[in-house]
Amino acid sequence: MSLIRLIVIALIIYLLIQIFKRWAANKNSSSSSEQHQNSTAMVQCKTCKLHIPENEALKKDGEFYCSQAHLDGKQD
Repeated sequence: MSLIRLIVIALIIYLLIQIFKRWAANKNSSSSSEQHQNSTAMVQCKTCKLHIPENEALKKDGEFYCSQAHLDGKQD
């Protein structure tokens, strides 16, 4: 094998490694930013103590509830 072939093969391997590293870094950064955007605070229902996302909870007098029945004071 000639020296030029070895250099070309080494260069190709190096370029493939660099492409893979960039692809992996880009994939990880987009995945972590999606998780951060989708995260929301969890709150606890005053009646049954169930944890639910704050944007799905019903709120009355500073307390959170998981359903209209619990908000109205009706127990399951």
